[in-house]
Amino acid sequence: MFLRLLDAIVEGDLTPGEQLYDAEIEKWVGVSRTPVREALNQLAAMGLVEIMPQKRTRVTPIDPTRLRALLATFGTLLRGIVRDTTPLLTDADKAELREFATRAADAQLSDLARERYLTEGFNNVFVRRLDNKTIGRLLSRHLPEVRRALIAAPSNVPFQKGVPLIASTVEAAAAGDAEKAAQGVGEFYETVMMAVVDDFAAQERKEA
Repeated sequence: MFLRLLDAIVEGDLTPGEQLYDAEIEKWVGVSRTPVREALNQLAAMGLVEIMPQKRTRVTPIDPTRLRALLATFGTLLRGIVRDTTPLLTDADKAELREFATRAADAQLSDLARERYLTEGFNNVFVRRLDNKTIGRLLSRHLPEVRRALIAAPSNVPFQKGVPLIASTVEAAAAGDAEKAAQGVGEFYETVMMAVVDDFAAQERKEA
C-alpha cells in the first residue's frame, strides 16, 4: 500500500501538486480508509505529501529552495561516506561502479533509468559498504524526494555535462584515492545537482 503510493509519487505517476482523494486511492489499491491515511501520513513525514486538515491532501510540489538545501546536505553526507568507504571497496564494488559510469554516459537513458543509476548504481555501492544503520535510515527517509526530483528534472543537460565528472570520480574510487573520489562527489553535487535545482527554479518563474 505505502510502497505503491511511494513509487507512484517518485516515478511521476502522481505528479507534483496533484490532489489526492482517499476514496480514489482506496479503490485503486483495494484497501480501507485507515491504511490509506496511515500511508499518506508516512509520505507526509517524508516531505512527499502535504496534508491540510479539512481542506486538501496533495502531492508536495517540488520546491527549488527546499530541494537545494536537501541536495547540499546529501552532497556533504555522501562526500564523507565516499571518503570513508573507498578504501573498503571490493573488486566487485569497483566493477559495479565502472559499469555505472559506462551506463551513465548513455545519452539514451530514460529519466527513470538515469535516476536509478545515480542512486542505486552509485550511492548504494558506498552506502552498502559503509553498513551504517543510522545513515541507512536517514537516506531511506529522504532519498525518495531526491529521486523524484531527478526523474522530474526539466532538462537532461546537467547530467550530460556531469558524465566526465562521474567517470573521474569512479576511477579515483577504483584506484583507492579516497580524497579525490570524495572531492568528485562533492563537485558533482555542487555543480550538476545544483544546475538541476536552477532548472526547476527557472521553470517555476516561467509558470508564475
